[in-house]
Amino acid sequence: MDFEMEELLPIVSELAKKYTHCESTSVTYEQAQILMEAVLYCLEECRREAGALPVQKAVSAREQYQAGVMLVTQKVTEIAKRFNALSEGFEDFGVRCLRDTVQGIPLFLERYDVRLCPQDTILTLDYPVLWDWSGYSGADAVFIVLCAIQKEQQFLQKLGREYVTAVLYRYNVEYRELFDNICSVMLGNMVGHAAIKKPLGARGFTAQEYQQLGEVFSGKSVQDTVDLVRRLIETLVREFYDGDKELAAYLCGDAQNLAVRIGTAAQYGQLERVFLL
Repeated sequence: MDFEMEELLPIVSELAKKYTHCESTSVTYEQAQILMEAVLYCLEECRREAGALPVQKAVSAREQYQAGVMLVTQKVTEIAKRFNALSEGFEDFGVRCLRDTVQGIPLFLERYDVRLCPQDTILTLDYPVLWDWSGYSGADAVFIVLCAIQKEQQFLQKLGREYVTAVLYRYNVEYRELFDNICSVMLGNMVGHAAIKKPLGARGFTAQEYQQLGEVFSGKSVQDTVDLVRRLIETLVREFYDGDKELAAYLCGDAQNLAVRIGTAAQYGQLERVFLL
C-alpha cells in the first residue's frame, strides 16, 4: 500500500485542524509527524485486515484511511468488551506485573485517541505473554496482550490458585515481583508430569523420576525436544481442556523456549529447575 504524499497531506491537514480545535492547520513539525503516523497507522490497519475494503488502485487513500479508523474503533470496542469479561473472576496469582498490566487497560480506554494518535500504546504492558506483539502498537498491541491473558486465565484458573502459587513459589520465592510468564513456568512443570505419565495431583518428583526425565530428554536435538514438548502440551490440553485447539496453539508458542530450558537443564543435571513440583 504505497501512496503519494499529496494523497496523505490533506488528511493530515484535517487532523491538524481537529488537533487545534479548528483554530489553525499549522502545527509543529513534531506534531505533524505524529499526525502523519496516525494516518499511516490506520492505513496499515486497513491493509492488515483482509476484507475491510478492496485494496485496489481505484480505492483512494482517504477511503482506506476511513476504513482503518473504523477498524481501530471496532478494536477499541472489542478491547472494552473483553476487559469486562476478563474482570469477572480475574486471578493474578499474586504476580504484580500481571495485575498492573490488566489494571492499566481502563486507563488505555480512557486516554486512547483513535484519530489523533492511534499508534500510542499508552501502557507499558510489562507482563510477558507468549504471543510476540513487539511489531505492534496502539490498540493492536493492547488487543494482542489482552487476548493472550484471556487464554492464560482459561489455562491457569482450571489448575487452581493453590497449585499455581505452589509451583511459582518453588520456581522462585519472590515470584510476586518477577516479570516471567506464569504459563511458561506451569507448562515446564506439567510437561515433566506428562513425560513420565505422573498425575498432576502427585506432587514432587523423586530422584528416580528425575532420572526417568533425564532419559526422556537427554541426547535429543533442540528440534526433537521442541516436537516432543508440543506433543506433550497437546496431550495435556486434550486431557484437561477438551482439546481446545486455540489454547493448544497458544501454549505451544512456548515450546521452543521450553525445549531450550529443558535441554540446558538436562545437560547440566538440573532438571529440578524446570520440573518443580
